[in-house]
Amino acid sequence: MTDTPRAPYLGRYLVVLILVMIGFAVLGWGLLRFAGIAIPGGAVAIVPPMVAALHVGQTWGRERGEIPDNRTAWRWSLIAGLVFLALQLVTLPLVLATLTLSPDVIQLFVILIGGTTIMSVLVHRFFLTIGAKGAIAGPRA
Repeated sequence: MTDTPRAPYLGRYLVVLILVMIGFAVLGWGLLRFAGIAIPGGAVAIVPPMVAALHVGQTWGRERGEIPDNRTAWRWSLIAGLVFLALQLVTLPLVLATLTLSPDVIQLFVILIGGTTIMSVLVHRFFLTIGAKGAIAGPRA
């Protein structure tokens, strides 16, 4: 047994994810209120995991000096996807409180959350390694 956690930096990931989600909510509210522009739902759903995974990848590369191996990157991405799913399920009542619930609406939300979670695992995997590669390569001149 090693002292290395199986999915390092999850706390950092969660903090960044929550901050980006709050930032998007505030930005979306401001744009809608003052400019009449709505941020697309797809961007609101998938950009926070992108930013959080990229940040974790950069931290990983800087602190460890390596890109996570394939198995570790997939494991981290799957666990981060489950964390993202849990956060979505926690915030779901806030969204549902503003809607009229019918069986079709509930079914749609289940499908959307499932699809977003699957996409987030792929996004986590890609941006984790991109962030680590970027941190190892250093700034470009």
